[in-house]
Amino acid sequence: MEKLLVLLELEREAEKKENLRELRKYPVASREALGKTVTGLTVDGVESGIAGMPLLVLSREPRGEELAPFHALGNGDNVLVTFPAGSQPQSLEGTMYRVEEYRATVALAGAPPQSRPRGACQIDLLGSDATYQRMRKALVTVSEAKKSRLARLRELSLGQAKPVRAPKLKKTLEWFNPSLNEFQREAVAVCLAAEDLALVHGPPGTGKTTVLVEVIRQHAARGARILATAPSNVAVDNMLEKLHESGLRVVRLGHPARTLEFLRHNNLSALVEADAAYEEVRELDAWRERLARRKSRFGRGRGQLGYEERQERERELQRLWRQARDLEFEISRRLVAGAQVVLATHGGLSRKLLKGRFDLAALDEASQATEPLSWVALQFAEKAVLAGDSMQLPPTIYSREAAEGGLAVTLFDRLKDVLPAQLQTLLRVQYRMHETIMGFSSRQFYEDKLIADESVRRHLAAQLPGVAAGELTNAPLVFIDTAGAGFEESWNDLLESRENAQEAELAARLLARLLQAGLKGREVALLTPYVAQARRLKSLVKVPGVEIGSIDGFQGREKEATIVSLVRSNDDGEVGFLGDTRRMNVALTRARRLLIVIGDSATLAQHPFYSAFIEYVDFHGAHRSAYEFP
Repeated sequence: MEKLLVLLELEREAEKKENLRELRKYPVASREALGKTVTGLTVDGVESGIAGMPLLVLSREPRGEELAPFHALGNGDNVLVTFPAGSQPQSLEGTMYRVEEYRATVALAGAPPQSRPRGACQIDLLGSDATYQRMRKALVTVSEAKKSRLARLRELSLGQAKPVRAPKLKKTLEWFNPSLNEFQREAVAVCLAAEDLALVHGPPGTGKTTVLVEVIRQHAARGARILATAPSNVAVDNMLEKLHESGLRVVRLGHPARTLEFLRHNNLSALVEADAAYEEVRELDAWRERLARRKSRFGRGRGQLGYEERQERERELQRLWRQARDLEFEISRRLVAGAQVVLATHGGLSRKLLKGRFDLAALDEASQATEPLSWVALQFAEKAVLAGDSMQLPPTIYSREAAEGGLAVTLFDRLKDVLPAQLQTLLRVQYRMHETIMGFSSRQFYEDKLIADESVRRHLAAQLPGVAAGELTNAPLVFIDTAGAGFEESWNDLLESRENAQEAELAARLLARLLQAGLKGREVALLTPYVAQARRLKSLVKVPGVEIGSIDGFQGREKEATIVSLVRSNDDGEVGFLGDTRRMNVALTRARRLLIVIGDSATLAQHPFYSAFIEYVDFHGAHRSAYEFP
C-alpha cells in the first residue's frame, strides 16, 4: 500500500502538470477550439433545480463556427464560470447540468450572483482534486487495518492469505431474472458462496452488469446491505437502470447532472427533496430569501443599509443557510443509512455520508479502475465481487513512471492471478453481436470461447424495421481498404493528435449511405482512436442522433452499426497506440449488426494483430477497396 501511495502522488502531479501545460500552452481562442473554454456567453436566467440548487442558464448566438460552442462539454463536467468585471462574485464553480449546442445550464456550487450579470461570461473546464484525496485516505485506511475484514481483504489481494474456497450451494436458487444463461447462473452461484472475494470475467456483450445486478438482488434478499460502484457515471447508471424497478430501497449518490435524466428520481438529491422533513428546509430558504430582500428599518434599500445592519443581516443569512444545509445533510444520511443498495462512482463515495459497513461491495467495470480507486469502495465492505474484463481498455494513467511502477495494474488484474479458479467465472454467451463480428475478438482474446446467442447470431442491419437491403446492410462485417488511395495521415499540432482527412470524408459518405438505407441516426456511431479525427468527423457530420467520439469513450456502449476510422497510413508501417490491441477489442465489439472498419492494409498489416484481422476479413469475403465507395 505504501508503494501505491507513492505512485498515486506521481500520478496526481503528472495530471496537474498536464492541465497546467494545456492552460499555459493554449491561448483562450485555442482552448475554445479544443472545447475546453466557451466565451461570449450571455446569462439568460437563474432557475431552481433539484433540492433548490441554483441553475444558471447560459447561451451564445451562432457565429457560423464549424462546431457548436458546447460540443466538447457534457452533463456532469466540472466547470468554472467567470462573470464580467465588477460582478459579485467574480466566478463560481459548478457542474454542467444540461448541454445543448448553443445553450447550457450550469448547477452552481454556491449561491447565484446577486443580480443578473450584464456582459460576456466564460466557462472553463476544470479538473478536481477530491478523488485523489479519497484514494489517498482509502490507501492509508487499508494499510493501517488490523484484525478486521478490511485487513483480510488486503491480505487476500496481496496473496498473504488463502481465500475460502466457495462450497456448492445446498439448494436451488430462485432467480429474480429467470432468463440468465447457464454461465451467468454459475457466476451468481460462485459470488453468493464466496466468503471474501469473487471475480466475474465479462467479455463484450455477455451481460456482466446483468449478473452483478442478480448478485445484488440475491444478497439483498438475504438481508444484506450493498454498495454498488463503478469508475464512471455511465456504468453506475447501467446498474441503476436494472435496479430501479426491483422494489429495493435504492439511493444513487452524486450530482444529479451526472445521473441520466429518467433515473434522477433515484438520486439522493431528489429523494431528499421528496422527504417530508424537507419542508423545514424550504421554509428556512424562503426566510433567508425574504431577509435578503428586506429594507432597512429606516426605510433605506438594501444598498443603503448601515454598517451594523449589514453585518447583522449577513450573520443571520449565514446562520439560516447553514441551518438549512445541516438539515439537508441529516436527511441525506438517514436516507442513505436506510437504503438496501447505495450506488455511486468510486470517487463519489464520502465517508461523512456513509454510516456503518456494507455486507457486500459490488464493483462493475473493475478492470477500468486503478487499484487505489477500487479501495475507495472496498474499504466500506465485508465482502467484494468484482466484474470486469482485462482484455478491454485499462484506466488512463498520466504518469509513465507511475504506470511502469505498477499503477497500470488494476486490482482486478492482480486478483485474477491470486484467486483460485473456483472463485472466478467467465461469461461466454454474448447477446450483442452477429457471430461474424464477434468471431475475431473471441479468437484473439478469449480462446475462442464466446458463443453468440441465437437471438443475435445472424441478425443484420437490413432486418431492422424500415431498413432496405443493400451491399452494406446485408453484411455484418466490412473492411474498407484505403491502401493505394492516397489517404495520408497527418499530425494536428493544436490537438497533438493524428487525423486523416480523406478517411474522414469516406466515413461521412458511408454514414450517408446507411442513413439513406433507412438506419436512424441514433442507431449509428462513428468511432476513431484519435481526438483530432473525432473532431474532424464532427465538423463533417451534422446528423442528429449520430454519436461521434473516441473508442476509449465508447467502452461499455453499443450501436446497431458502427463505422471505425483507424487513421494510420504511412510508409513506415507505424500504428502508434493502436499497438495496444485492447483498444481494438473495444472498437470491434461495439456494433450489433454491422461493423465497418476503414484502414490502410499496407500500414496495418505490419503489425501481427492487424495482419490477422485482415486475414479474418478475407476469409469472410468482407475485404473491400475504398475505390468502390467514391
